[in-house]
Amino acid sequence: HTHTHTHTHTPVSLHFLGPSHSRMDDEVKEALRALSDLNDKVDKIEEFMEVLLSKSRKDLSEKLEPTECATMDWSLAYALNSLFHMHLKTQGVPTKDHPVKEELKRIKGYVKKIEDAKKGPEENKRTSRIDKGAAHRMILAGVGHKRKKKD
Repeated sequence: HTHTHTHTHTPVSLHFLGPSHSRMDDEVKEALRALSDLNDKVDKIEEFMEVLLSKSRKDLSEKLEPTECATMDWSLAYALNSLFHMHLKTQGVPTKDHPVKEELKRIKGYVKKIEDAKKGPEENKRTSRIDKGAAHRMILAGVGHKRKKKD
């Protein structure tokens, strides 16, 4: 089913507060602008989700590479957990120690792994260079290797 939202934003006048409340008027206007911006972003999320939910996961993933499928799955997981986190915040639920925070952290870890996989082995080699000489010395020291003295 198609679900569309049309929001009209009516400017709020605070003239009844008088001229001494101009700072508060500016703060309220800024809050209303932020709320309007949030509303627009929620509308975009709803539009995206409608498109996404109108197709099966199989249909969506048929045309994607494995890393793209993983990105889609983890992006959805992150989006859903983020929305749940925002919902909790709007309800006044403390989220500092809530399990959703740990879940978001876990998902970020997987997203990093996916990004590394997308880079491919050559890029990962360049970003993780090893000082072979230092590694050799550490290995020799670790196994207690001593040079034999020549007689």
